[in-house]
Formats: sequence, structure tokens, C-alpha cells
Amino acid sequence: MTRLPEIIQTYLDAYNRKDVEVMLACLAQEVTFQNISDGVVTAETVGRAAFETLARAGAEAFRSRSQRVRHAITVADTTLVEIGYRAEVAMDLPNGWVAGQVLSFQGASAFRVQDGKIISIIDQSDTVEGPS
Repeated sequence: MTRLPEIIQTYLDAYNRKDVEVMLACLAQEVTFQNISDGVVTAETVGRAAFETLARAGAEAFRSRSQRVRHAITVADTTLVEIGYRAEVAMDLPNGWVAGQVLSFQGASAFRVQDGKIISIIDQSDTVEGPS
């Protein structure tokens, strides 16, 4: 596995700890974010303030969550990361996930870094697996 750029490793570590402040410190002011699940865009933000709202809601929605890097490659300013994701839902959510449900799935993320900050994140995943 390729070593991740420090700013991306810091972001992922903060994500796993649900430390939104550190996550935000890793982002450029004009950061863009997109989440794609089964080919459908399920969340999208432009700017750090909009990302913060989404990140805080996400941190509250899960008792625990973990992104584990399986493989990564960096070319120029872009890092592609294969991710294993696991989380436990903290509360019943509008999408049908229920408190206590464990989610486990594979995905990939594309991070673009500019001037030492993350300027773009695109997360993609397939259907969520796990017992309800």
C-alpha cells in the first residue's frame, strides 16, 4: 500500500474518531464533497460550512464508524483509496437504517489536495451489507 499524504491520513484518523474539528482543519475553504452509492449521488456539498453541517450530522448518526484503507495510490495531487467501512447506527434514520444496525461495505474515495489542504472528496460505495 502506498503511504497516504499526511493531510489525508489526518483527515481519515479524525473521521474515525468523529473529530469534526480536525476533519474541517484538513479542508480547503472551497472544498467539494460528493457521496455516490450504487451509482446515485446521495450527498453533495460545496464549501467548508456546508461540509461541516453534513459532517456533524454524520458523526451523530453513528455510535462508531471506521474507514480502513485497503489500497491507495497517489498521482500528482490526487489520491485514490480503496476503503473498507464499518459503522454502527446510533439512531433510526430516514433511509431505513435502525439504531444498532451494523453496516459493512467496500468503497473507494478520491481525494484531491491543493496547497496542503483537501480541495475535493468523492466517496463511492456499493450496496450496504450487514445484519439489522
